[in-house]
Amino acid sequence: MSASSDDYVIEYFVFAKSKDGSPVRWIANGHRTIAVGLTPLNRCRHLGVPWESKPIELVVLRMLAACPRVAEVVSQPLSLYFGVRGIRTQLRYTPDVSVWVHPSFREELAGGEPLHEIVAKPFPQVLKRSDAVELTFELKSDEDKSLEDDVDEVKRKMVEAIYEHVGKDLFLLTGRKHIDKRFTAVVMELGLAAHDRVGVLDKARCSLAFGDRECLPFGQLSKELGGQPSGERMVKALHYKDFVSIDLRGGLDSMTPVWIRQGA
Repeated sequence: MSASSDDYVIEYFVFAKSKDGSPVRWIANGHRTIAVGLTPLNRCRHLGVPWESKPIELVVLRMLAACPRVAEVVSQPLSLYFGVRGIRTQLRYTPDVSVWVHPSFREELAGGEPLHEIVAKPFPQVLKRSDAVELTFELKSDEDKSLEDDVDEVKRKMVEAIYEHVGKDLFLLTGRKHIDKRFTAVVMELGLAAHDRVGVLDKARCSLAFGDRECLPFGQLSKELGGQPSGERMVKALHYKDFVSIDLRGGLDSMTPVWIRQGA
């Protein structure tokens, strides 16, 4: 297959994944042989997700963890090996993140909407893993020199051609467009409760607070669940446990709409 109108011809390619969905390689930084960082996520099957770029990768992972339209996140999900006619060395490409999302998430991202705006939207339905579609992200900070490197650009075009050939979605996300500092601060505040325990009784109390209503202000729901600070923290934890969905488009305050998720 041809990568584009260029003279390069891809003779073969192979996708290699780990058996259990864990990262195919640990991220190394310089001479280090261990992950630069390991952040726990509620939407992965492992103890944590490795990252190597704090300004972009860590922020994106935390945004994805807070998004109600995300079913699962895997870092370093696979390696793509491919050969190019005339080049003796086998090339390897390992994307940063694979994510399984609601189809509407994909449509909005493909339509050019920034990631932070997509993540901020509420989603009152419960997303089943079987209904999600897979997206692959390559994450680059705005200062990444590879964005201006001709050799890296040619390799990116080859990889994009392979993904297009097999019908997979690959998105290159950069910080300037997809990360908003104010929204990042909201996600950081929300994430303080990401791993709090939520029991059956907590969910029952939340359901009683909503009654027949589908939406309540954040402040009112927090008061119903215990007020400051335990009630607020519980609402945030319920968001991460997919029981409620907080509308983060206007920030996080007492009037922020909170939706109970249908089928939760």
